[in-house]
Amino acid sequence: MKHIRLFTILGLLLCSYARVHAQANLSIQGTIQRASGANLDDGDYAMTFRLYESATGGTVVWSETQDAVEVLGGVYSTLLGKSSPLTAAFDKTYYLGVSVNNGAEMVPRIQLTASPYSLSLIGQTNIFPSTGPVGAGTVEPDPSTRLHVKKEGGTGRLLLEGSTSDTLELKKENNSAFITYDGDNISVSNLNLVITGDVSLPAGKTVEYNNLKDWRLVDVDDFSTGNDGWVCNKSNAGISAWATNTSSTIERFTPGTPASNGYIIRSGQNGNDALKKQYDLTGIPHTMIKVVFTYHFLDSWDPLESEFGWGGFGTRINPYDGPNQTSGIYQVGWNALANERMLSGAGYVSFWVPQSNNQIFAFDYNVREEMVAQCTDDKFWVIFSSSLNGTVSDESFGISDVQIWVK
Repeated sequence: MKHIRLFTILGLLLCSYARVHAQANLSIQGTIQRASGANLDDGDYAMTFRLYESATGGTVVWSETQDAVEVLGGVYSTLLGKSSPLTAAFDKTYYLGVSVNNGAEMVPRIQLTASPYSLSLIGQTNIFPSTGPVGAGTVEPDPSTRLHVKKEGGTGRLLLEGSTSDTLELKKENNSAFITYDGDNISVSNLNLVITGDVSLPAGKTVEYNNLKDWRLVDVDDFSTGNDGWVCNKSNAGISAWATNTSSTIERFTPGTPASNGYIIRSGQNGNDALKKQYDLTGIPHTMIKVVFTYHFLDSWDPLESEFGWGGFGTRINPYDGPNQTSGIYQVGWNALANERMLSGAGYVSFWVPQSNNQIFAFDYNVREEMVAQCTDDKFWVIFSSSLNGTVSDESFGISDVQIWVK
């Protein structure tokens, strides 16, 4: 084929990626003439195409041979990448070499050119001169964004990879904030985090600042939908209140007074019955437990008789209880004398009227208290009761908004 010469080639990068095969093809068209200037005879010819980064010499970047390229009137058209995937990056200028029927490569090589608008993809600055959002994986990027990355099906993922660490910089005018990952920890600098939703930590994870673990709220009983696992013992005699006797019912109500909002539970029978619940912290690491609660003095209490409310929590089993292990020993306790709390005021809100018989008639007088103890056990009981001797129609106690904190 010494008498065949490559007259001209028109290269146009059409780079349309199919969604399924992600295969790019390059559409080219050229003419081949004999040395005499006559067009090559019509027919199908084997043609080999090669891409180089230089006009002469250099290494082949990509190549393929197409066995039957049709030539009509000396003109041929084909798609590069039909038989061999077009792996060139097209981030620089390429030169195309062509040979016919295994002959010598014709000269000169032809420089591939681009349409004017495609020049925005090649340059020294790598800046897109167009306006509007950029879409990756979508042809309809969200107009409210600058970059919209979408994955059809599955989980979307952005990868930022560095040799020592990765840093995301957020910049507004002259101020910058940084989120850095060093392979072990994520650090946030010059940035105040404002969280409007919930923050969830998996079991076993903690929050620390100044190398100290903070209290973590792990359970809340607000009785808005029921008794939240609390039961009632028909007894308040010391550790016997841990026993399994739960013959008393529980009343749940809203007092409707300014001193209390939300739901309160109390015994449905005797004022001195014990309310109790066993909590389980399995899977939640802790060395300390804090029980926060509101205790309610309901109806008439007799301060001159030293009536008082009390509570406690504990985990250790009573060694004298035998194999049933139904009672325990308190680790921490709380109590409040009615006359001290009600008559002194002590900063608490109350509604009371002194009576001639030295009784105080209190409508839902309440105190917000807490009990704290060192504890690594997972299961523990919380118990509340009182020293009252009447039925709930005369005097009683209640509890509300019980919270369990650990650290």
